[in-house]
Amino acid sequence: MTRVVLRHPSTGRPLDEALVVFFEEGASYTGEESVELHCHGGPALLRGVLDACIQAGARPAAPGEFTRRALASGRIDLLQAEAIALLVEAEREEAVALGLDALSGRPSGAVLDLADRLTDCLAECEAALDFPEDVEWDPEGLLSRMEDAAAETGRWLQAARSARAVLTRFKVALVGPPNAGKSSIFNALLGHPRAIVHPEPGTTRDVVSESLVLGGVPCELLDTAGLRDATTEVEAEGVTRAMNAASDAECVVLVLDGTAPVPKSLDISPDIVVVNKADIFGGVPVFDLPPGAMVTSAKDGRGIAELRAAIGAKASAAMAAGSVADCVVFGERQEQAVADARFRLLSAVEGMRQGAPMEVIAAEMRFALERLLEVTGRVVSEAVLDRVFQRFCVGK
Repeated sequence: MTRVVLRHPSTGRPLDEALVVFFEEGASYTGEESVELHCHGGPALLRGVLDACIQAGARPAAPGEFTRRALASGRIDLLQAEAIALLVEAEREEAVALGLDALSGRPSGAVLDLADRLTDCLAECEAALDFPEDVEWDPEGLLSRMEDAAAETGRWLQAARSARAVLTRFKVALVGPPNAGKSSIFNALLGHPRAIVHPEPGTTRDVVSESLVLGGVPCELLDTAGLRDATTEVEAEGVTRAMNAASDAECVVLVLDGTAPVPKSLDISPDIVVVNKADIFGGVPVFDLPPGAMVTSAKDGRGIAELRAAIGAKASAAMAAGSVADCVVFGERQEQAVADARFRLLSAVEGMRQGAPMEVIAAEMRFALERLLEVTGRVVSEAVLDRVFQRFCVGK
């Protein structure tokens, strides 16, 4: 690091008194030979330095270009690259801790360790298939190792789901029949009118979202369309979006109208049940209260503080669970890759149990391995070929 005066390449005019760092090849973040300029932070000053650099032949970096260069040079893998993005976007200390853990390479090592064991299994399948006389075949041992691998991916996915509250806002979906008061509850929880409220059923057609903090946890509150037997395409789309919001939420709040019978067609497994419109029915709704249900009135505020506290408690519990989760994968791409690998593994396990042809089992194992290695950006085909020749001495 050297203290220098930066000057304009054309005029020689001083631009800043800065610190300059030179990185030899292999020493920088990307692994390339590079120079860093540590300038004072004034916007006009930085704009002048950047303009001078561009005039001297530089160009602005594309989004994520340095991390992409680091990935291309092999300094980090794809999982670590996504950890960097997580660190940049982290809103909580728990998310920072998870990102730093991923950047350390421990999760990548776990993925590659499992991939290594699956490669052994696949190599054994293919060697037994192509060279049955040269391989000591142990189907029970192979099945046991495949079952262990499937169980491990299941634990990864469970931990990833637990960590969602740490990585993103805790999603709370308000669902229920039309005109139950979901939008009124939505506005009451927020403390200001955000969703349109109207006595006509079906006012809410799309998912309306708003951010708030409950129990000290950043949450995303979702107001959804009423669940009913749709008579139009627009209503059907609203119901579909409401169900999707419920399936994606960490907390589902079922809002019922205490002045009307409960619809029999509701297919929801709620975390919290709210019986609304207590200002109309008083303390006794027209149906028996479900166990643990909360009585509210969005109009006079009855039960809203208790509902806010109940959601906050669930958000805090989810945050605590996510903070201790031993995460190997995080984010939608990684979870989907592991879920696909797990599906293929379970299919291979079932094939082994049912005596399916070894070609089918090997194909499922190959697909599982390919999807698993996509987590870190590795290529699979050469690894499988190398393992076959090294472990089973086919050439001999």
